[in-house]
Amino acid sequence: MIITLTPNPSVDRTLHVPQLRFNEVLRAHDVRVDWGGKGFNVSRALRILNEETLALAWVGGGTGRMVQHGLNQLGIKTDFVWVEEETRINTVAQEDSGEWYIRLNEPGPHIPEDAIQSLLAKAEAYASKNDIWVTAGSLPQDVPADFYTQLIQLLKNKGVRVFFDANGEALRAGLSDPPFLVNPDITETENYVGFSIHNYEDAKRAVLPFLRLGVEYVALSIGGLGLLMASQQEMMLATPPKVSIRNVTGAGDALMAGMAYGFAREMHLREIARLGAAFSAVAVATASLASVKNSDVEAMLPRVEVRTVNVM
Repeated sequence: MIITLTPNPSVDRTLHVPQLRFNEVLRAHDVRVDWGGKGFNVSRALRILNEETLALAWVGGGTGRMVQHGLNQLGIKTDFVWVEEETRINTVAQEDSGEWYIRLNEPGPHIPEDAIQSLLAKAEAYASKNDIWVTAGSLPQDVPADFYTQLIQLLKNKGVRVFFDANGEALRAGLSDPPFLVNPDITETENYVGFSIHNYEDAKRAVLPFLRLGVEYVALSIGGLGLLMASQQEMMLATPPKVSIRNVTGAGDALMAGMAYGFAREMHLREIARLGAAFSAVAVATASLASVKNSDVEAMLPRVEVRTVNVM
């Protein structure tokens, strides 16, 4: 079983409108509700691959109960720490063309110290050697950036392989005790390394600081150029075919799910990169992650070109 930990989950509402306009009433013709947050998205994606998964998080209020019921209905086991304030609701207004969108993300509830310690205690209780844990996303209010430092240290001490994805200070804190795999987005990577990423050579340079820290694997999506997966020994570039963008949420989490699934089954890095890139491409090209089928991912796999990249 792959365990996901989502510090700041959400109910994600996506509203489709013909065209985005400012200072006007926009009437949505289609509304979709998903149980969101990076870790939850990974759990949902893993279920598409028929992988069992357990989701941990802080949740609260009626929104939290909606999240719990929704995930359980999808066959995802949950064990939550409950807090008084409501789990957040995030809203996306997206044009029908898929080209433009506005995303409004709430900060999340205030998390008291006893709830922080309770979630760490749950993590310690569940952690087992060689397990894969995906811990990802922003931190809610009152949770210090070093929460990820504590969590990753705790899990590594138990022999867990930690897959990590966060931004800003939370990313830097998590890297202080390097996780097994890190999957930062391209903007966050540019902020971290201090230069822009325009091509393969830039991407190769950008993953090196993470590897020098002791991170074993770095996965960097570089837009239309594909996915660069790197370790100390080798780099793989996986390039899916160009697809029409229909969904702006969950592509990176589908990638993370594909990689976690591949490592859990001890696939070669080439095939892990292929699966991650294929799943991500399908997620982008499908109206929602909930609409993706395992057969869609399998059909995309042979269309992904994977080649070994010269490290030097």
